[in-house]
Amino acid sequence: LKVDWSASHPNIEADGGHWIFKLNTMFACFAFVLSSCMVLTESLRHTGQHINHDGRAGTFVKALEFKHRLRICNAYPGTAAIDIYKGKGDRLNGDGPMPYKSCNDFVTPLKAGDKLEFKIGDANAGTFSISDLPNNDAVLFLVIHRHDTLSTAVAFESHVFANLLNAQVAIIDTYKG
Repeated sequence: LKVDWSASHPNIEADGGHWIFKLNTMFACFAFVLSSCMVLTESLRHTGQHINHDGRAGTFVKALEFKHRLRICNAYPGTAAIDIYKGKGDRLNGDGPMPYKSCNDFVTPLKAGDKLEFKIGDANAGTFSISDLPNNDAVLFLVIHRHDTLSTAVAFESHVFANLLNAQVAIIDTYKG
């Protein structure tokens, strides 16, 4: 099959093949731009970024946010109630101190390394440090209790309840005679 373009397009023959050079140049420019875009896209993909609609680099990777509820129970025998602080100033129990034999749920963002400070009045009773958090939704259960019968020192017991449909029980013996 042979197509004679000169009959339907007389300028092709008159151009002397210059149009082929222009077409090849345009194709080469288009290929260069396309390959540059592919290289840029690939380099952004390796870094986990993309170009936002406003022309700035963003990221495809979003941090997964898990819902960690904190359940604290006061098993420290005494007449004075306990205040709980996350870090130095964020008081978790804003509705009032937690009396002996009470539990409260707190919804607060938590991360590994956070410290929970327990105070009786102005005195520091103890500090619990969160070393690690599960990579799923969970209830973090923390019990403050008496360390021994000879001092007023506190101790902590903790447990993580997984996000399951089944009922879960944690039995923690805090009795110190």
